[in-house]
This record gives sequence, structure tokens and C-alpha cells, in this order.
Amino acid sequence: MSVGLRKSRYNMKHLKSLEDIMTREVITLRPADSLAKALDYFESHSIHHLLVTDGKDGKLLGVLSKKDILNFFLTIRAKSDELSFPDLGKSPVSDAMTEDPLFLDPSDSVGLAADIVLSNKFHSLPIVEDGKLAGIVTSHDLLKFAFERIPVEDYGEFSE
Repeated sequence: MSVGLRKSRYNMKHLKSLEDIMTREVITLRPADSLAKALDYFESHSIHHLLVTDGKDGKLLGVLSKKDILNFFLTIRAKSDELSFPDLGKSPVSDAMTEDPLFLDPSDSVGLAADIVLSNKFHSLPIVEDGKLAGIVTSHDLLKFAFERIPVEDYGEFSE
């Protein structure tokens, strides 16, 4: 995949691979799991994205974000004259997830991931190796990576 990278004021020589910054221990769901279960995971783990796999082979099937659940609610509400909301315990993750998401390989560069995140307004990218889910890289991971490379003298003043 050839993507033009933006020039940065801070030369990030020796760009690391995603394998150096990705989160390997990923909380996953299956398509048949309920949206109630997903919301419980979001709350109990303070995360914003869940990866959906087939469960047995680790094959990535989709991504579910809090925004996906909100859009699911809005779509249901737009189709109904009732004031009730769908039963999250009966609504499967597959109804709200983004299917066949873009993913990267652990050997891909941090710069490539940053360019994709910025260009597409993504907040996470699944990492897949040999057809199996290997981890996730979030906008937080990329920001942390970049911040750690800014020279201290360029921090400027800030208040606590």
C-alpha cells in the first residue's frame, strides 16, 4: 500500500513498526454477542473500540465503537414512531459493527498508521498477522508515540 506521508517538523528518523506500539491483549466480541455486553466492556475497561472476531480462528470480522452503537440507536429511532429503545440484550453486535475494517500488519510503520488515521478520521486500526487478529493501534497510541519524540525544550509552557 503506497500512502504519501506528511512531513513533520520533528523528523521521526527510525520510525518504529506497529509491533512496537500496538496493544496485543485485545478484548474481542463475536458477532452474536449482545450490544449490552459490548456496552459493559466499554464501561468496565474504559475503552472506545472493540474488535469482532469469529472467536475460534481469531479472524477479524469487524470493529465496534461507541459511535457505531449510537448510530444504531439513531437508525432504529428514525424507523420507529415509538419512544422506546431497542433491547440491547437482544440486539447482536453484528447489527452495529463496521464490517471488513481496514487493518494493518505488525511490520507496517507507525507513520503509515498515522497517515491512515489522520486521512480517514479513524480512531483505531486493527492489526492482523497471518490472517489472525494480533492487536490494535489507537489514536492515543500514536499520539503517545509522537509526544515522546518531541524535545523537552519544545514543550512550551503549560499549567497543571
